[in-house]
Amino acid sequence: MNTCQPATLSHDEIVLAIRNLTPAEWARLKRVARKYAAGRPFEPDDLLQETILRAIDSRACPVGVDVVRFLAEAMRSVAHGEGEKAGYKLSLVPIAKSYEAMTVSDPAPNVEARMITEEGAGNIRRAILALFDDDPQARDIVEGTMAEMSAAELRELTGLSLTAYNTMRRLIRRRIDNAFPEGWKP
Repeated sequence: MNTCQPATLSHDEIVLAIRNLTPAEWARLKRVARKYAAGRPFEPDDLLQETILRAIDSRACPVGVDVVRFLAEAMRSVAHGEGEKAGYKLSLVPIAKSYEAMTVSDPAPNVEARMITEEGAGNIRRAILALFDDDPQARDIVEGTMAEMSAAELRELTGLSLTAYNTMRRLIRRRIDNAFPEGWKP
């Protein structure tokens, strides 16, 4: 069976597309970085930079896909992966009366860090959901998105057409951007 791979941009085409991003596109990517870095153990600028490095080095951008959209989706993936790794980080702990260090898992800081992160995520979740108390359909989409439901699943859940769903997503994004123009501030 012959499987066709979609055409992808070359390394040079991705670099050129990133260099040619407009200030508005950079601002959009920085907003996305703030959203995905919220409650995570890294800064938005670091997330954006890591995403760009990975996009240039190892990610495949299909031809015809907007580079900003491609970078935003890659950023979501990087944020999720880096957030997962942070929970399993090993640390060097010196052993008494020994000049050697041994790599061991130190669960105490990780548990505390996880609790803080989970509490922060809960606060963010509650604040965002409160923005949609007046719109049950938008609230359903936000909750479904937080539960990582696909767009198709969300459209089926809400009974919205593709156009109506996209309109609702824009409304949701604008309401969140207006409520938190500088990203989440605890």
